[in-house]
Amino acid sequence: MTEEVVWTSSSLEAKWKDGRGDVRLASVDFYGKKWIDLRILRDGKQHTRHGVRLSIEQATEMLPRLVEALEQAKADAEKEERKDDS
Repeated sequence: MTEEVVWTSSSLEAKWKDGRGDVRLASVDFYGKKWIDLRILRDGKQHTRHGVRLSIEQATEMLPRLVEALEQAKADAEKEERKDDS
């Protein structure tokens, strides 16, 4: 399996925060097919079962829904912040 790392960030999720895990997005060749792999890596190098592997078609289909979810989450957070300020 070959992988091309696209993005990495320290995990903020409770079990993996404080440097215990990194979130890694990569394009991988797996069983002769390209996949988009989003996974937690322990200590920055060891793959964990915490993640998902999507086909290119699935990732493409999900992308607009991801943008939609982000916009809604931001709007909800902003609404909560304004409510707390008043």
